[in-house]
Amino acid sequence: MKKLFENWNKFINEIKDAPEKKLSSHEEQAAEAMANTLSAEDAFRDDAIALLEGEELPSPDIEYEKSDASNPDEEVVKRFFVSLNSGKRSGFLTYYKKDELKEMNLFLVKEHNAGFAIKKDGDIVSVHNNSSLRGLASKFLSDAKDNGGTKLDHFDGFLTGLYKKYGFKDVYEVYQWDEQYSPKEWTYDPVNILNSKTSIYAEATANVEDVDYDMKELKQTNEQLEVEAEDSFKIEINPSEKFNQYKYGRPDVIFRRL
Repeated sequence: MKKLFENWNKFINEIKDAPEKKLSSHEEQAAEAMANTLSAEDAFRDDAIALLEGEELPSPDIEYEKSDASNPDEEVVKRFFVSLNSGKRSGFLTYYKKDELKEMNLFLVKEHNAGFAIKKDGDIVSVHNNSSLRGLASKFLSDAKDNGGTKLDHFDGFLTGLYKKYGFKDVYEVYQWDEQYSPKEWTYDPVNILNSKTSIYAEATANVEDVDYDMKELKQTNEQLEVEAEDSFKIEINPSEKFNQYKYGRPDVIFRRL
């Protein structure tokens, strides 16, 4: 099974100390997934929490500055880069260089440090909100889809239900948590694996007997099993270990597409 966090800390140090150093494809993939999922969590946190409470935040009235990959606007690229770097966790969230951003379609909210980018393959990346705006999920995700965005990734948790709501229901890959490579600033907030709005494994555990989340316990055979997670995605897990993993704030990373 792929390890999302392989050499994460090593990657951060290499980027800072030797930005021209060539990394392995797996290191790059892991680092990119980490940066994008953490920034999206920050951007959509309020929307996701509202969804869990059965509510929906109103979308703000916004306009974009845009840069097209086929004809990049240098000034927009610069402002987007600054916007992306303006958050308190920018050291962990900034993955793309300016030259890489030029090759994407950029959408930057006018007069605010918030926006998103779409790569040529439809991957929605660099979603960020370092402004006072709230309720951006509906607007950002709808506009991203309208402009060629077809896929994204996230940590299983409060973004799960939000992304499903906006049509990203096809789970096509899962990177399981590896404790050895956990990010330095991770907060380890508990994730309810039994709730379909916060976990792709909810359906797989729905018929499990003797589940007591308040007692922080899952009484089930302690062995590796193949289960069907959300969208019938087949994956091998140890249900008991996975329950405890989520309980202690160590969710897997989910890759979705329309």
